[in-house]
Amino acid sequence: MAVLPHLVVTDLTLSTYSPTEPPLCEPDPQKWHRIEKDLYLHTSQQNAWLYVARANPEELTAEDVLVLDIRVGDAPSFGHSWESRPGGIWLLRRKFSGIIDEAVVTEVDVLFGTDAVDPRPKWALMRSPLQINSQPEFPARLSVLHGIRGKPGPDARAALRVRDDGKFRIVQISDTHMVTGVGVCKDSIDAHGKDLPESEADPRTVDFIGRTLDLEKPDLVVLTGDQLHHDTLDSQSALFKVVAPIIERSQQQLTKALLPRTLLKVPRELF
Repeated sequence: MAVLPHLVVTDLTLSTYSPTEPPLCEPDPQKWHRIEKDLYLHTSQQNAWLYVARANPEELTAEDVLVLDIRVGDAPSFGHSWESRPGGIWLLRRKFSGIIDEAVVTEVDVLFGTDAVDPRPKWALMRSPLQINSQPEFPARLSVLHGIRGKPGPDARAALRVRDDGKFRIVQISDTHMVTGVGVCKDSIDAHGKDLPESEADPRTVDFIGRTLDLEKPDLVVLTGDQLHHDTLDSQSALFKVVAPIIERSQQQLTKALLPRTLLKVPRELF
């Protein structure tokens, strides 16, 4: 099986047009990769698409430029020469120096909602949404990865084991019905069974998942059935909210498990 090369981002742009009047000239598909998400989530009379130009580092020359940073919003007022792109996007680029370091942008994605999260390691979700006049409850936000992905690290919990006390705890998460955006909770009740006013649904669900994980401290989490609502506009944004509390806590546990191994490698003279 062929191993795909790690790509780097060389440019970014945004294209907006009416579905009934497609553009006469779309970006060259040999250079530009379109993120297959309508930035309006098909809620507008027009479509908008994010295009990312990517290149194989092995094919770069000294004349090629790489993206080092991406901002959205007002023009950055400090140092460097930022380049403007549609949608309020600003790029900081430099010529290829022969080295791909951790500063280089290697992947760009789009997530939706004021409550969106990106639990993937090293990915950074921008707070400011793209400036495309989208519906306020579904803002399109860029998520950016810097640096080449390394090989997966050791997984201290890859092998499921019974605890020393003979117990093995499983938490099952089912029927969260997450949506794009915060959603509306219409059926909540208090501890005495009294109806509560409508509230934001998904943040309450995420908070409940987190508190349950902290209380139960499971050895295994199983996701079953209907994690997404039937009319979810962007399944990735919705699903990320479900798994974020799990990933966050699993990474914390992995760090604790690997810390003793790391300390064993430190020379004694440093203590």
